[in-house]
Amino acid sequence: AVVSTQSGHYGRGEHLLHVIQHTNLKPMSDHDTDFSRVKMWLLDGLAPSYRQTLIFTSYLSPEITALFGKECKSNRGRVKIQPHSFPGVISNVLSPARQMFVRMREKDGDVDYIKYVTDVRFENFIYNILPAYQNQDISNIVIVISSYFDFVRVRNHFKKESTNFAVLSEYTKNRDITNTRRNFAEGSIKYLLTTERFFFFKRYKLKNVRHVVFYEPPLNSECYSHYVNMATESECTVQLIYNKFDAMRLERILGTKQCSSVLNSEQSTHMIILE
Repeated sequence: AVVSTQSGHYGRGEHLLHVIQHTNLKPMSDHDTDFSRVKMWLLDGLAPSYRQTLIFTSYLSPEITALFGKECKSNRGRVKIQPHSFPGVISNVLSPARQMFVRMREKDGDVDYIKYVTDVRFENFIYNILPAYQNQDISNIVIVISSYFDFVRVRNHFKKESTNFAVLSEYTKNRDITNTRRNFAEGSIKYLLTTERFFFFKRYKLKNVRHVVFYEPPLNSECYSHYVNMATESECTVQLIYNKFDAMRLERILGTKQCSSVLNSEQSTHMIILE
């Protein structure tokens, strides 16, 4: 039996997929095996059909769903148990900031899924979202990025453009975290790039947050309410960029009913303001 606990969280899904794909393969050499004791269905490569795979995850994602559909091949069938609906963490948001959910342009027919959720999302952020914050009067902007690979890509772009920014990631030293938080609160940092894993491990609160941008819906929906509640003024804004493949993540933020309305709407921008 292969048991995966808290699988696929924070960029570890590809490692899990690699392990599963290399489970039950026939060995390259016999290692002095007594083949009279080996069942024929093992030699015929049918071991995955007899393997019991148990996957436990707090946050369902397309990657985990694909793993379940393609790599779990038991001849006894498959069973998936998941919540029927989600209430949404947006009910935990107390901030008066304007919350905007902005949909990316639809995927072109010749663009594959990986390119769409990486390259197209990056281009959409650089050319459509970021220019709105280039005004010199706008500062104290927190950009939350779930994937560390996307985080590095945006960080490298900021370095190339000589942008005034700082980073907080799971690899940032405690001394640097303290200095960055202080400088951000004082207003000397325009952009603060941070990762969802940093939130997961540290749970720090930031002072003087004026704007929050979610590069994509966070895997852990609590991350959304955590950062939005830091924007305590009515002049503050929150932007979340999403596409149709983010439905599972968006559902945990907005709730099942409201998420369905957003995804099926013809409008590309939806705004929520709490009184």
